[in-house]
Amino acid sequence: MTVKNIINIYIRAGNAEAGPPLGTVLGNLGINSLKFCQEFNEFTKELPFYFVLKVKLIVYTNKSFIFSTKLPRTGSILNLLRKNENFFANKFYGYQSYIHTNDLIELAKFKFPSMDMNESVKIILGTIKSSNIFIMNEEDSDKD
Repeated sequence: MTVKNIINIYIRAGNAEAGPPLGTVLGNLGINSLKFCQEFNEFTKELPFYFVLKVKLIVYTNKSFIFSTKLPRTGSILNLLRKNENFFANKFYGYQSYIHTNDLIELAKFKFPSMDMNESVKIILGTIKSSNIFIMNEEDSDKD
């Protein structure tokens, strides 16, 4: 089989529809849009609907196709998870972003499922620190 086209499209997880605009693009490539949408939605059914995934679609000359997806960047997921709180302190005034410890662990499991937990948490911690986000225990935020 020879490759006819390779395209990159962005689709919301579990939310592919055969209608326009996706159906039009797939139809122009000779792909059965209903089949693609069913396969994609089945593949992404466990992901939250608000994840927008980059999909690499390879179309062959016999009109068959394969696709692969990339998960959202860690920073994008952190933006969804973080909470803002108004802190009044003697040296600091303003809004500060934080995430809960449980969210940090779940994100590490999600992004790096086959990696050692200690290593994956270190990677996520690096992204959190560079984003100027604090980590807070669930119990600490309930006291406020």
